[in-house]
Amino acid sequence: MSLTTILNNTLDLVNQAKFAGVVGTDGLGIEMVFVDEATAYDLELAEIELASLAALATSASNRMGAGLVRGLTVETDAFTFLALLIAPDYFAVLGVPVGADVGQARSVLEQMVERMRAEL
Repeated sequence: MSLTTILNNTLDLVNQAKFAGVVGTDGLGIEMVFVDEATAYDLELAEIELASLAALATSASNRMGAGLVRGLTVETDAFTFLALLIAPDYFAVLGVPVGADVGQARSVLEQMVERMRAEL
């Protein structure tokens, strides 16, 4: 199954999700699927910034000797961004607006990560 198919299936399962994707800890996005390209928010910039956050968190954790960063949650006025480790150097990310069911989003993101690991 292709990465894009897994991402699209994830978006179908998460109420109100705006995007799903994979980013690397090198600060680059790998693949991203957006629900609404016409949104008022720059979700393509979110891809770059989430990759940067994953890279910074990984670097900070390494310097502290804390081990792998397994997940990140960033809450803003408009969105909650979730990221879970797929494999070293790669995170699955999901963006939902404030008011969305974050617990459900996290559960579906965990399922997405398992599907991606099975495909590797």
